Amino acid sequence: MFKLILVDDEEEVRKGIIRKIDWESFGFDVPEEAENGRDALDLIEENVPDAVITDITMPIMDGLELSAVINECYPTVKTVVLTGFDDFKFAQQAIKYGVVDYILKPALPQDFYVLLNKLKKTIEEEVSNKEDINRLRSHYVKSLPVIREKFLIQLVTGNLSKSEIDRRSHMFSICLKGNTFVVATASINADSMQQSGYEEDDSELCKFAVLNISKEIIEKYPHGEAFFHDDNLVFIISSNEKDKNTLLTKTISILEEIHFSVLKYLKIKLSIGVGSISASVDKLKESYKNALSALEYKRLIGIDKVIYIEDLEPQITDDIVFDEEKEARLISSIKFGSKNDVLIAVQEIFDDIVNPTMSLKDYQLYFLEIVVSISKLSRKSQLDIGQLFGTSNLNAEISKYTTIDEFKEWIEGACVNLRNSISNKMRTKTQLLLEKAKDYIRLNYSDDTLSLQKLADHLYISVCYLSLIFKKEADETFLKYLIRVRLDAAKDLLTSSDLQIAEIGEKVGYPDINYFSFFFKKNVGMSPREYRNSFKLPKE
Repeated sequence: MFKLILVDDEEEVRKGIIRKIDWESFGFDVPEEAENGRDALDLIEENVPDAVITDITMPIMDGLELSAVINECYPTVKTVVLTGFDDFKFAQQAIKYGVVDYILKPALPQDFYVLLNKLKKTIEEEVSNKEDINRLRSHYVKSLPVIREKFLIQLVTGNLSKSEIDRRSHMFSICLKGNTFVVATASINADSMQQSGYEEDDSELCKFAVLNISKEIIEKYPHGEAFFHDDNLVFIISSNEKDKNTLLTKTISILEEIHFSVLKYLKIKLSIGVGSISASVDKLKESYKNALSALEYKRLIGIDKVIYIEDLEPQITDDIVFDEEKEARLISSIKFGSKNDVLIAVQEIFDDIVNPTMSLKDYQLYFLEIVVSISKLSRKSQLDIGQLFGTSNLNAEISKYTTIDEFKEWIEGACVNLRNSISNKMRTKTQLLLEKAKDYIRLNYSDDTLSLQKLADHLYISVCYLSLIFKKEADETFLKYLIRVRLDAAKDLLTSSDLQIAEIGEKVGYPDINYFSFFFKKNVGMSPREYRNSFKLPKE
C-alpha cells in the first residue's frame, strides 16, 4: 500500500473526502491528516509519504509554500493541490513547485478516482524502475569476480588516476593502502609440466591450481593480490613501511614461499620477475613493465628463479609531485572540513613523499608548492598571509626546516589557522544573512502573503538553506520568529493605539479577524480585547 497525507484547514472537508473514497481499492492506505502546511511537514519528517494532497489557502503555511518545501527537500513525494476557481491561478503557479496535478473544488469522488489511478500508475512505474535497477545490481554482483579481475589488470596495464583506483578498490574490497608498492609476475615452465606427467589439456587446470596456492599464501598478508594476465601470474604487494627494502624483503619471502609450495605440491617450476618499488599506487604500470623485463632475464639466469629487476638494471625513481588531486583534497578539507579533516589531509600528503633518492633541495621545492597552494586560498579568502604563516618571507621560512617532521608541524598549524579563519568568516556571513532576513520580516510582517519561500526568493537563497540558517543561527524556525514579531506588534498596537481589532489584525498580517482572534488567544492566553482591557486603568 502507498502512503498519502491529506492537508486542509477545514476538518469537515478532510473527513468528507476520506469517508467517500475507498482508498485501499486504489492501493493507498487511509490518508493521514494535517490542518496546515507546518503540521504536514511534521508528518512528512516522521515518515515520508508517497504523495500529498493539499489545499492552497490555509493559515500558518499555505499549500504553495508546502509544495515548494516538498519539492526542495522531498523530491520523490508527489504533490497534488486542491483548489477553488478563485485560487486556480495559484494552482497554475504551483506547477513550478513540482506539483504533479490539481483537483478543482468542490471535488466529486470520480475526480479522486481518476487522480488516484494516475498517482498509483506513476508511483508503480517508479517502483518498477527501482526493481529494474535492483535486478541490474544483482547481475552486477554476480559478475563482480570477472569485473574485479579486469580492474586488477587495468591497475598494472592502464593509466588510472589515484582517485579512480581508491574508488574502485573500495568497490571491489581490494586493499591497496600503503606507502610502498611492487608488482611481480610469474610464468609456468612448460617443460616441468611435461616432466611431471601433465597432459597438454591440463594447462588450464594447472593455472587454476597455481593461482589457488598463490592466493592462499598471499592472503596471509594484509595487502596482496594475485591474478592471471596473458598466461602469466601477476602479484600486487604493498606495505605500510616507508622503507623500500622492508617491502622488498617481504615480497621476496612471499614469492619464494609460493615458488616452493607450487614445486612441492604440483611439481611445477615457476620463473618470477619482481618490478621496481613505487611510492604510489598509480605507478603500478611501471612496476609491472619492470617485472616483465625481469622475467625476460630467465633466458640468461635460468628458470626456477626469483629475479629482481633492480639487481640487474639501474634504479629509476620518479620525483614526488604535489598533483591536482592532493591539492584539491587539502583545499577542500580547509574550506569545508573539521580540524581533524585538515590534519588527515596533511598527513596523506606527507605519507607519500618519503623518497631516499631526493635531496633536501628537492623536498624544499615540494614544500614550496604546498605553501603556494595554501597562500592562494588565503588570498581568495581575503586573509593576511603573514598572520597565517607567522611570516611574509615564505622562502626563508621553508629553508629553516631540515626535516620532514619539522615542516609538517609548521604546515599543519598554518592549515588549521586558515581553516579556523575561513570558518569564522563563513559564520559571520550566515549571521549577516540572518540579520537581513530578520530585517525583512520586521519591515514586512504586515504582508499576509509573507512566507519562507518569499523571503528565500528575496535573499536569493534556497528554502532549505534559509530554514537551516534560522534553526542553526537563531535557534528557532522562520515561522516561530514571524509569529513572535507579529504578536509583539499586535500587543504594542493594542496597548498604544485606538485602532479596531480588525485593523490591528490586518496591520500585523492577519486580515481575517476571526483567525487573528483565535491565533492571538492561542499564543497569548487571552483574546485581543481581553489583552487590551487588561492594560486599561479601572474607573474610580
